[in-house]
Amino acid sequence: MAQKKNYHTIRYGQRDGEIKFGHITDLNEQTAVMLRSGWAAGLHYFQMYHTGKKGVLRHSTICKSPGPFKVSAGAECKVTPNNIKNQAGIELDAESGDIIIKAPRGKIKIQAQDIELIASGATGTNGLIKLESNDKVEINSKSITMSAKESYKIFSEKTLDLVGNAIMNIYGGLMDFADGATKLKGSKCGPSSTEFNAKKFKADADALAAEQAAAEAEQAQYEEAVAGGATPAEAADSL
Repeated sequence: MAQKKNYHTIRYGQRDGEIKFGHITDLNEQTAVMLRSGWAAGLHYFQMYHTGKKGVLRHSTICKSPGPFKVSAGAECKVTPNNIKNQAGIELDAESGDIIIKAPRGKIKIQAQDIELIASGATGTNGLIKLESNDKVEINSKSITMSAKESYKIFSEKTLDLVGNAIMNIYGGLMDFADGATKLKGSKCGPSSTEFNAKKFKADADALAAEQAAAEAEQAQYEEAVAGGATPAEAADSL
């Protein structure tokens, strides 16, 4: 792609900082407005893009800083008892597309009096809340309640312990328990579906893991292309 030119660029600034209108960036795209620090010019800036691929750069806003990025707001917002009808102190709204928060060399912490995770998918293919870890998922609380309208499954490839130090209650309209011997001799209560359901659940989990691995590989390919000098638009087109 030929180097873009803008003969109407205007710049105001000095050694401490500058503001430019119609600036052509290193990505060979034009910004409507660019505000940049003079002390860390390539690392500390605010850009409002005018050109670029739709959904990637065009009409996007990019802010970068080598130090912390902090937002404080909501001091005058109304808070109600039990947090039932609070006013929003900070609101992020992606009208389309995803919201991605990354901390590759740190933690992501969410702290509040109450925390709600709501997935409002309208079809059977979405409405998913997924927690995935390569080591552990720990949940500690005074009381834990889980409810499912259709099915509830717990699966472990190795050991599964259910412990009630004081009392354990297990209720069911129909109960089906099977161990390794059931595979050979069958259940005294009739054909057992436990082993079949366990295998099916594992197969579904493996398929989901494969989809996740493919998505991560595609993301790694995109980041590698950008690191190699490709523009975000070119990197997206190469996938």
